[in-house]
Amino acid sequence: MKQVLRSSFIAATLRYRGFEPEDALLLSCDPRSGSTWLSEVLCAARPSAVIWEPFHLDNAPKVRELGFAWRQIIPPDAEWPEAEALIREILSGLHINRWTGWASRVAEFQRAERLIVKCCRANGFLPWLLRRIEFRRRPVHFLRHPFAIAASQLRMGNFGTSGMSDDLERGPYAADLADSAAYIRALTSDEERIVAMWCRVQKPALDDPVTARRAVRMHYETLTLNPEAELVRLFAAWGEPLPTSALDAIETASRMTEDASKLGDAEAQIGKWQQQFSDRQINRMADVLRQFEVDVYDDSPMPVDRRPMPQLQ
Repeated sequence: MKQVLRSSFIAATLRYRGFEPEDALLLSCDPRSGSTWLSEVLCAARPSAVIWEPFHLDNAPKVRELGFAWRQIIPPDAEWPEAEALIREILSGLHINRWTGWASRVAEFQRAERLIVKCCRANGFLPWLLRRIEFRRRPVHFLRHPFAIAASQLRMGNFGTSGMSDDLERGPYAADLADSAAYIRALTSDEERIVAMWCRVQKPALDDPVTARRAVRMHYETLTLNPEAELVRLFAAWGEPLPTSALDAIETASRMTEDASKLGDAEAQIGKWQQQFSDRQINRMADVLRQFEVDVYDDSPMPVDRRPMPQLQ
């Protein structure tokens, strides 16, 4: 009962505040990508509240009723007015429940100057969304090496691929992706399937020129190695200076971090997936990247398109 009352109070607060969808700060990411860490840094920058994973089908009845898949892909030119209307409401904070409202305190919702909408399931429709909503701050397209994501999900033990085959059939545009669905089903290991699903979902945004212009692409790896430079770049894209409070927060492990001690060794943190997989497994995952013609990552820890970076001290 207490949680129900809490959610109802937050929902009433946000209705009264009247946030517009264009004001939302969208963080489009993947499960186990480090996005909770980044959302907490952004909350430290200015008074904010987090809308937590509003497309999680088990906790988003309206999204589920519309027929979304867990990793929904919407073609950029698709017409789906019901989905657009619902997403506008979500970005405005109008679908608060125990799940979507848990990550921030009630007081943070009351004084928030903006809503941070953290979505591990928005990458597949990010190009479509960017053509329909003129965000006042460019959304963050946050990437982490898919091999690292596979390693982290497998360690967590609650991201199995047993339901992936069924999910490939869900959603109104599933028939358009039959070839990649068949390819994923034919893979023989969990890590290959996780990497392949990452590629299937990320490929539209990675190839889309509109996403390149209207979103800010960030990488977990470069943020970990050079946090100040990456945060300066992000805030500059919004026409804002970097708040000292955000830079201070980058040194704090997120609530989802498995081993906070790793934060002191950035290179070990970004490359620890190499210790979990054999050379054979890495080669097979690299084959998946090539199959999807994804070249932003390869079998090394850093993103391929990284800018020249200073040496760690």
